[in-house]
Amino acid sequence: MLTARDSNKDNGCIVNTAVQVGANPTRLAISCQMGNLTREIIEATGKFNVSVLTEDVPFETIRHFGMQSGRDVDKFADFSAVERSHNGLYYLTENVNAMFSCEVKHKIDLGSHMMFIGEVAESKVLGSGAPCTYAHYHKAIKPKR
Repeated sequence: MLTARDSNKDNGCIVNTAVQVGANPTRLAISCQMGNLTREIIEATGKFNVSVLTEDVPFETIRHFGMQSGRDVDKFADFSAVERSHNGLYYLTENVNAMFSCEVKHKIDLGSHMMFIGEVAESKVLGSGAPCTYAHYHKAIKPKR
């Protein structure tokens, strides 16, 4: 789960991958679709948070943050399982095992997506559940048609 905040609006979206790409300093890489509001906010502010979802995350959380646009709905209006990190952005506090607050150091235009490489400024262990992989989501969380 990726979160960002402009001057007065919080937003978040589900991304399928966050990867550690450096150490000393620790850096994470994430990518967002070009049309995504969260991508626009990160590009404007240079900050993002990653909340590592666990395998017990309910589909409703993924639907809520990943299947509707922050342009149409305030995703945090009725969502209370959050706290703010030192950078002022939200991170999730339920169904997660860790959070990372990052400052953008590089961005790479991939055509359909923008990749951000962020330096980790703050991190916390929040739980012990196994991280939810994209494969686990498709196997066990995503509703079958």
